[in-house]
Amino acid sequence: MNASGTTIIATAVPGAGKITYGWAINGKTTPSTKLSLPIPKAKGATVSFKEFVGGKTLTSNQFTVGSVLVNGNVSIAFSDATNVTVTSTLPTTYPTGVKMKYQWIDGPFPISGAKQASYSPATGDQGTKIALQVTYSAKGFASTTVTSAPLEIPVMNRNYNLTWSEDFTTGSGLDPKVWAAQNGDGSAEGNRGWGNSELESYTDLLGSNTGDAFTLHATTTGAEKQSCYYGPCQWLSAKYITQGLLGFKYGRIEAKIKGPTGAGSWAAFWLLGSNIDTRPWPGCGEIDITELLGKNPNTTYGTPHGPASGDSYTQTVDGGIDGGYHTYAVDWLPDQITWYLDGKPYGTLNESSVSDSVHQWVFNHEFFMIFNLAMGGNFGGMVDPALKDATTQVQWIHFSTINGIGEVVQH
Repeated sequence: MNASGTTIIATAVPGAGKITYGWAINGKTTPSTKLSLPIPKAKGATVSFKEFVGGKTLTSNQFTVGSVLVNGNVSIAFSDATNVTVTSTLPTTYPTGVKMKYQWIDGPFPISGAKQASYSPATGDQGTKIALQVTYSAKGFASTTVTSAPLEIPVMNRNYNLTWSEDFTTGSGLDPKVWAAQNGDGSAEGNRGWGNSELESYTDLLGSNTGDAFTLHATTTGAEKQSCYYGPCQWLSAKYITQGLLGFKYGRIEAKIKGPTGAGSWAAFWLLGSNIDTRPWPGCGEIDITELLGKNPNTTYGTPHGPASGDSYTQTVDGGIDGGYHTYAVDWLPDQITWYLDGKPYGTLNESSVSDSVHQWVFNHEFFMIFNLAMGGNFGGMVDPALKDATTQVQWIHFSTINGIGEVVQH
């Protein structure tokens, strides 16, 4: 149907055999020989056109008097075979000068920020069905909203390409072009206790290759000879970072690690935003690939940190964090982070779930890598008084691109 002035005009669909017409006003059909109908004067009345041909009844869209008339349906489809962009085809409308507002939806839920005529599906949209709602408005007319049929976003297979690695099973130490020790208790950085009231002071004397792994050793021996923010140190340990040497942006990052034994020990393999000097934590972003706590020896914690975020994803570690080596990983994409334990995903964070007026997605720039063994602190908990030593071992670290996404930044 279309409209011209005070008349509704229908376009018949060609067909074989006898064709008759009818107009339905407020649900009541009246036979007609005409393809036009004066617009009813009753505002709010509903009008549709019916065509009877070959034993079938074809019915047009319903038109509400006083509302914008939409001729046909909104349709959506991928712009090409790459499944990267969904574009829309819009029907004609009456009157002229109609304004349109767009809102893409995932099921019944609006997709945040998706208010254009086309849409690039996010990683988190894969396996879901999206649709487009278009609201048409014009001065003097009630608005009309039309929703397209849903379109399923296919799940893309992930292809990984290993592009950088550190293998400590050969007896090698840390590459000085990649790793630097970060020593002390955080006071020199204006971050006493490393922001967590930790007990250790880091020293590069407590990290070494022990044959088939690089080992971080925490000990009470000799600790009292050094000063910490709270007095004589209780623990010495080791921490290594790639800041200013090697950076990472997106991709799969994984390591094979054996965690520590003993309440109060706290091993971590994590990423921190390289812009931390210009945008302090948590604005720089932090991705904890794994945190392994001696007080909870059967659990791995994977945590994103940014403004107004920080809830952990957890998974049970078969045999315990210190019972053998396990692989801890993240798939880090521009709009999604997924945590893995031994190749199985256990937690996913999508950009669409944190990008609003309160939360911020701060995982879209270069990060550097860290592994360390802390003692005590807000998360590590009270140290067992009988504990005098703790270790964590790393056999290897891998970085892979995901479908070509990801880069290593050499400084």
